Amino acid sequence: MDPIAAVSHRIVPPDPSIADAVGTHHELATALADLVDNAIDADARRVHIRFLTRGGTLTDLLVMDDGRGMDGAAIDAAMTFARTRAYDEHDLGHYGLGLKAASLSQADVLDVCSRAAGGVPVGRRITKDAPSCVETLDPHQVGDALARQPFRIPGADAPHGTVVHWRGLRTALVSPDPDERTEWLGGRIEDVRDHLGLVFHRILARSRVEIGIDEFDADIGEAGAVRRVRGLDPLAGAVAGVRPIALDGAVDGRPFRLTAVILTESALRDPAVLTSARSSTTAGGQGLYVYRRDRLLQIGGWNSVIRGGREYERLRVSLDVDDPLLEFVQINPEKSGVVLDATMCRAVRGAVDGEGRSFDDVLDLARSAASEARRRTKRPVALVEPGRRGLSRQMHDAIGDAVEFLDDYPVDIRWRRLPGTSLVDVDLERRTLWLNDLYRPALSGSMRPDDAPLLKTLLLLLYSRFFECSHLGNRKKRELKAWDSMIVAALGEELEHRGTREGRTRE
Repeated sequence: MDPIAAVSHRIVPPDPSIADAVGTHHELATALADLVDNAIDADARRVHIRFLTRGGTLTDLLVMDDGRGMDGAAIDAAMTFARTRAYDEHDLGHYGLGLKAASLSQADVLDVCSRAAGGVPVGRRITKDAPSCVETLDPHQVGDALARQPFRIPGADAPHGTVVHWRGLRTALVSPDPDERTEWLGGRIEDVRDHLGLVFHRILARSRVEIGIDEFDADIGEAGAVRRVRGLDPLAGAVAGVRPIALDGAVDGRPFRLTAVILTESALRDPAVLTSARSSTTAGGQGLYVYRRDRLLQIGGWNSVIRGGREYERLRVSLDVDDPLLEFVQINPEKSGVVLDATMCRAVRGAVDGEGRSFDDVLDLARSAASEARRRTKRPVALVEPGRRGLSRQMHDAIGDAVEFLDDYPVDIRWRRLPGTSLVDVDLERRTLWLNDLYRPALSGSMRPDDAPLLKTLLLLLYSRFFECSHLGNRKKRELKAWDSMIVAALGEELEHRGTREGRTRE
């Protein structure tokens, strides 16, 4: 069927509510990284982030650079939602939303002041309440502001550059305790420093740009010591003994390269590795580290290439995506993660190195390294292994990291209706710890097979030793009866406190 013909068109400007729809997943560190992207794209050699405080409370934030600056047309384009500029082959920008989305995710008011080499000062303002209304700032006042503190980069005297000014910060701590505010601000500054060190570590290593951070006390008009952002390589490239494995692949005829590393014991203690592990959503920071133009977009995670788990805690794989691959790799607007389509996932699994080693071979090496590390690590507690029925894979792995699993068959932890009021039943024949589903609505509230992980883990600790026997003697039966008596009493009191005992009794 032929498509219906269009007879006219009109350009629809973005609704002001767009500010609420973009940047919602930004945190302070990721928002600032987006602004640093813009500064680098403007050929800045120095980028300076300044936290302004008044009375010990964070009130404003400045991001200053000595890049080429903007004229009136350029700043108008930069401040317009849903308008992208022309990017060259080296630019870090992608969607054209970074400045606006990042800024309004954190602040109520965004001011941008800039001056191009040989040009006149220009300034624009938008607010979260009216992001499509771009106000023009007085050029004389903009020029005066750019020439004095706190709008000047320490030690710099460039006649051009840009200052992004956030006012009305919504995420600043407003505690009445000055010590608490000071501690909070120091923590945020270090978080930002670490994140920028990870995201831009390749660019910083090439000395392409220098990034500094300080705190400026507006009450006295002075800045504190500058804290330099140092590159943090999450793949431990400078740690002795870490040997990269280069794998080449292609998707639809478009080549790409993976670089896999299996972290050694010394690498696990490297500050960059520790920082990236804290920043990652996966155990140990395992997974893909995705770069575009040397800018880190994703800190760990497997993106459905594999399932992951404790066998791969030491495995990290870098993936460089250039623009031809963006048909198969989607970057999120905050530049803090990517989505690989099914074709790209298959291509990653199909990558090989120059000696014919495959991605699956690298997985085997990672599993062997993890197994050897666990063998060398002594654990003070021994338990029966929980089965796959009852706990999630992540919870199973977390328990395995903390204890030694006995050689007995695994024990499932499952729900079913038990006679009487007992919470648990030890079933040696079926290697199952049964929980009474009479109490499931109160103790779990979910019908997932891996529900109630805290309850199940505590019961595993309590009942593990009973599954180490082939049968239950009289002494162990008496112990089970005593424990059951205490648990039933505690459970009854717990339900009474929640006001649910009567309902459970009627059932």
